[in-house]
Amino acid sequence: MARPDDTAAPSGRRERNPIASLARVLGALVDSPATGLGVRELARSLSTPASSVQRTLDAAGVSGLVAQDASGSWHLGWEFFRLSALGQRHHPFAEARPILERLRDDTGETAVLTVYDRFRGERMFVDSVASKFSIRFVPDVLAWLPMHAGASSHAILAFRPDDEKQAVIERGLSALTARTPHTVSELEGTHQRVRTRGYAVSDDEVNLGAVGVAAPIWVGGEVTSSIGVILPRQRFHPDLESGLTEQVIAAARDLQERVAARPS
Repeated sequence: MARPDDTAAPSGRRERNPIASLARVLGALVDSPATGLGVRELARSLSTPASSVQRTLDAAGVSGLVAQDASGSWHLGWEFFRLSALGQRHHPFAEARPILERLRDDTGETAVLTVYDRFRGERMFVDSVASKFSIRFVPDVLAWLPMHAGASSHAILAFRPDDEKQAVIERGLSALTARTPHTVSELEGTHQRVRTRGYAVSDDEVNLGAVGVAAPIWVGGEVTSSIGVILPRQRFHPDLESGLTEQVIAAARDLQERVAARPS
């Protein structure tokens, strides 16, 4: 399964997919710490010919998604900000924040909401509520992360179609830590346990010293997201697992019901 940026051309080759080109250019502008970037800077960061980047910028500029200032640098345009702001009204998990806050309060740990993009084959924390403990794990929100490690990933991928799992495997099961599932049998064994239990637990798979507990969120007959908690291992022991999983599963069901009740 192709990722949206699979058409990203190596240096010297022209991009073939204009939508993918636009997404990559906008992504580079969003991710940049600078307020504006020149064409050559964008081209270097994207490993794309400057002529291709210029065509994309010119096309996006017509609709106001990007704009060029007097110095020649390109930055995000007002139409981009308008769409971004208004798009929040259609956020599929607009009701998630109070549920995350309650999950944090009930468990004392950092609560996270994770979504999955089947085309990218990656996941992203779209929201989190930090633990009030001084020692805590705070995830990198709105960053794309691999799908083969971490409870938040397993709670989703365990219920996805086989072809999507195979695509994740083909991208490589890189060892983020010594305990990251890095073989097909390890990953499938993990997924089988998730399907049997109805929740996922990970220990040291993404960050050393971190434990994750997550439950799948079913919407429209499929799982494309999960909700859970992340905590330091020193605060996790077997006696806690039952209570944590019950609270995480309850939060997932609450969010499912709220999403289902939204007007279509």
